[in-house]
Amino acid sequence: MAELRGRNSVDFAPRLKITEPKARIQSNGQASLAALLLIFGLLLSPSVQAQDSLRAAAVVNDEVISILDVIMRIRLAIVGSGVEDSPEARDRIGRQVLNRLIDERLQLQEAARLEIDVPEEQVEQALGVLADQNSMSRDDFMSALQRSRILPSVLLEQIRAELAWRAIVQIRLMPSVVVSEEEVDAVAQRITSRDTGKAYRVAEILLSVENPSQEEAVRQRAESVVAQARSGANFAGLARQFSSASSANLGGDLGWVPSGGLPDQLDQVIKALQPNQISNPLRTLTGFTILLLRETRDREDDGVDRAAIEQDLLQRRVQLLAQRSLQDLRRIANIDIRI
Repeated sequence: MAELRGRNSVDFAPRLKITEPKARIQSNGQASLAALLLIFGLLLSPSVQAQDSLRAAAVVNDEVISILDVIMRIRLAIVGSGVEDSPEARDRIGRQVLNRLIDERLQLQEAARLEIDVPEEQVEQALGVLADQNSMSRDDFMSALQRSRILPSVLLEQIRAELAWRAIVQIRLMPSVVVSEEEVDAVAQRITSRDTGKAYRVAEILLSVENPSQEEAVRQRAESVVAQARSGANFAGLARQFSSASSANLGGDLGWVPSGGLPDQLDQVIKALQPNQISNPLRTLTGFTILLLRETRDREDDGVDRAAIEQDLLQRRVQLLAQRSLQDLRRIANIDIRI
């Protein structure tokens, strides 16, 4: 069995990626999202029968995602992103959560097919990282989840899917990606020609558009995320829960970026922002990108970090390949949405 090794195996924070079902996905209309949210409000009440929460919300290649799975993940998304818990918030993110659960089932199924195993100790390490980030012990962190009426197994399964997909990307996709010296030269020259002597501490959220039919729906969701962030929701929490960028596990943080260090479109937007200001959604190659400028400072030197440029180009290319691979899994899967 192949295993994921290395530092990145524990560099994890929970997140949800916004996606839309492909044309092959079938819905039989047996339930509605409104009905799901009604159950959400009543779950664990004695008046709700256990079988209601265990009904299928979707079936992915004969594996069931239950209504309870969706309800638990809605709670996790709300708690993790700092969004105010309200019927409107649940309605807004409910379909996003279901689509993310579908992606995770596909990722775990692909890992099983490739005989890629995620050892329990790596799941526990990732859980420990989350606890540390919240200044809690592991046991206190799990207790906090339970107080929020979130089954700990829901988070553990999310961690497992994230690590399994990362293993697939590292083992199957990353070895095929090559960044040439000429590509690094081009970015280095761009940075040198556009250098303002400033560096920008930037964070991002990427909402992927996986086919043209999603364009308007994802744009609306991107605008909703911007509105939540501008209303006080935690940007890092939103990134962890909703971004599909490789930076999501770091709360969207890109660190300090020199002037000219981002692609042209993003570089121009960052230079126009004020510290702590959030951009409008930007249509980029893979979806809608939202930028936060945390702060600016004078650059400490005039050098160009070629290693950092190469790593950034590598990550962007791998991210694009990973997105396309997930699209392929969705295209060939038998997915039956029942709510």
